[in-house]
Amino acid sequence: MKTFISVAAFAAFIGLAASVASARIVIPTVPIGNSGNAADPTTGYGSVSYTYNIGTTEVTNAQYAAFLNAKAATDTFNLYHTNMAGPFGGITRSGSSGSYTYSTVGGRENNPVNFISFWRATRFANWLHNGQGSGDTETGAYTLTAGGIAANTITRNANWQWAVTSEDEWYKAAYHQPASAGGDSDNYWRYPTSSNGSPTTAQANFNDVIGNTTPVGSYSANYYGTFDMAGNVWEWNEAIIDGSFRGTRGGTYTSDELDLRANTRLGTIIPAAEGRGLGFRVSQVPGPGSVALLAIGGVGALRRGRGVGR
Repeated sequence: MKTFISVAAFAAFIGLAASVASARIVIPTVPIGNSGNAADPTTGYGSVSYTYNIGTTEVTNAQYAAFLNAKAATDTFNLYHTNMAGPFGGITRSGSSGSYTYSTVGGRENNPVNFISFWRATRFANWLHNGQGSGDTETGAYTLTAGGIAANTITRNANWQWAVTSEDEWYKAAYHQPASAGGDSDNYWRYPTSSNGSPTTAQANFNDVIGNTTPVGSYSANYYGTFDMAGNVWEWNEAIIDGSFRGTRGGTYTSDELDLRANTRLGTIIPAAEGRGLGFRVSQVPGPGSVALLAIGGVGALRRGRGVGR
């Protein structure tokens, strides 16, 4: 039986508001089972042959600030964007190059980090893969080279432990629910809110009703127990589209309901893009050390080329 907990209790339970200077952060995940599932017959996405874990929420300001404090004293790889300190961000930087420190903006610790390029997301994943702390950002789940970044040819390595979600991993966690477990007749919903009908603004942060991001977990979880896969921020995935672009899905807080649909694929965003509507979620290989919230569940959710920077 699935149960619900309050947003405040959820945040406390998973430690999202932990000190950004802590030695190790926690990325809560849920297991995505039903391995070998067929793709969505309408779109062709969502088939994943293996079991994996996915971030219960988008990566937050607190989690990303801890990464910055561990790896960006000099910020050689441009991991920070100055707009993160603005009204739509949540992270400030102090000091000078070589001794930069980072803090979260009060009240926005648990909002999704934004102004994130695809390459920032991969470096965060490499850092997780390499055990956090002083772990390398250039090797691990991805081997990042200047040539590979310029050509947009970098793909996930076979030995990955943490990674930016693949498009199918993200899609399955957002829309899949077996008919035998109460899902739609074709095993996929139209929206990540576990429904085929348009979601309301009581179910997700979209339609610019709030005018900003909201803390992760502010709305009910979907079938697999993930939050905010509809709205809040567009989430990067690994898909390489037309050679020059990377995939994003899920819509942002400014999106209309069409951006939240399973058949909307935002495929015109260059991987170096870094708008206020761009964030990410990570996947993990199941195993010891995974943080899985098995008891959380509930109500579960694209349009091409718009909304990422507004």
